[in-house]
Amino acid sequence: MVVARLALHQSQRCQSVPTLSVLVGKTIAARQMWTQWIKEAHRQTTVCVYESRIALFEAWLGAISPHNLRSQILQKVATLVNQPVDQLAALFTNTSDYQRQLFWQRTAPFSEDVLILRSLLESLPPVPTSGQLAKNVSANWLKKKDSPTFLKSFATIEQVLSPSEVPGLLVLLPDNNEQTTIHAVITALTQLVEVVPLIPVGLVLTEDQGELWLDTLPESKVKAILRSGLIEVPSPASDDLRQWLGDHGVEDEDRQQSILRLAEKHGTTSDSLETALVLMNPANQSDSTKADTVFRSYEEWLLFQYLEARPATTGRFQTNARLQDINFSNGPMEVDFLDAEAKIVIELDGYYYHCQSRDNYRRDRRKDRILQLQHYLVLRFLSEDVVKDFEIIFDAIDQAFTSRQSLINHSEA
Repeated sequence: MVVARLALHQSQRCQSVPTLSVLVGKTIAARQMWTQWIKEAHRQTTVCVYESRIALFEAWLGAISPHNLRSQILQKVATLVNQPVDQLAALFTNTSDYQRQLFWQRTAPFSEDVLILRSLLESLPPVPTSGQLAKNVSANWLKKKDSPTFLKSFATIEQVLSPSEVPGLLVLLPDNNEQTTIHAVITALTQLVEVVPLIPVGLVLTEDQGELWLDTLPESKVKAILRSGLIEVPSPASDDLRQWLGDHGVEDEDRQQSILRLAEKHGTTSDSLETALVLMNPANQSDSTKADTVFRSYEEWLLFQYLEARPATTGRFQTNARLQDINFSNGPMEVDFLDAEAKIVIELDGYYYHCQSRDNYRRDRRKDRILQLQHYLVLRFLSEDVVKDFEIIFDAIDQAFTSRQSLINHSEA
C-alpha cells in the first residue's frame, strides 16, 4: 500500500505537480518502504538528516554518478557553444587553468544556469570519485560568496540529467526536534518540490510531529502540499506483536520485552523481526551469515538497520570497511563498522567467539591496540547483545560521538 502510494506520487511529479511524500511513522519502516519503491523504480536515492539547505544539496549530489554528471555537463556546454563534446572534454582535461579561462572569456555570457554549470565543472576533477563529488562542490563552489541559491542548484543539475537519472532524497529530522528546525525543513522541502517537482523528495515524521504540524500550520500552500503527500506507515500494535512472537516460538517474557521495547522506540519491519527470531536462538548465533548481502552475520545486518534508522547515526557507518593504511594479518585491516570522520570502530564478537579460542581473544586485543595507536576509538560488543541490549549499544555509541566531537569539528573546519 505504501509503495503503491509512493508510485502514485511519482506519477504526479512526472506531470509537474509539486509533491512531497510525507511518511508518517517509525523511521526504520518508512525508510524500508522508500527504499523498496526506489528499487522498483530503478533509481538511486540518498537518505540524510537535515542540517542545512546546503547539506541537503550535497547529500543529493552524492547520489549522482560523478562520471555521468561530468559527461552530461560537458554535453550541455558543448551544445550551447556549438563545439564537439570530445574537443571540449580534452580542453577541460589536458589544458592549463589559463587556457580554460581564455575559453570562458571568449565565450559570450550565457544564463545563470551556464554559469552554475561552469562553476560545477571546474569543481569536478577530471576523474572524480563518488566521495569527491559532494566534497569538492561543497569546498569549491557552494561556499563561495557568489554561490547560486539552494533551489537554483537543484534545478540546474536536474535539467542536465535525464528524468530517470534524477535521484531521490529522503530527509530525516534531527534528534533535537526543535520547532524552528522542523519549520526550516518543511519550508525548504516544500519550496524545492515547487521549483523542481521532478525530484522524488520524501520527509519522515513521527505521528506526533505529523499531527502537530497539520494542526498548527495555517491554511496555506505549504499545508496543502503536506496534507496531499501524507502516507501513514503502519506499525504493529504491541498486543499483535506479542501474539506474533508467541506464534513463532518466542514465549519467554524477557525476550519478548526486548523486541517490544525496540519496536516501540525505533520501529520494526518484517525483515528485522525475522532476523530477531534467528538471534533469539543461541544455536543460530554462531557463524550465522546474512545471505545475499554485504553483511557477514545477522547481527551486523540488524545493527546496521537500526543505526541507519536513528538520526544520530544515519549515514555515519560503513560496514566491513577496509583501512588501507593499516596492515593486519597480511592485508588491510577490516573492521565491522567504521565512522571514518569521527574515527570510531565498532566490532561485534560472535557467540562464544572468545570462549572457543584464546587465539581469537589475543588477535582482537592486538587489533584493538593497533587501532588505538592510530587514534581510533574501538567499541566492542557481544553479538548476543544485539536485540537484548540495543539501548546499551546505542548509549555507548552516543557517548563515543560526544567524546570525539572535537575531532569531528576539526575535520569540518
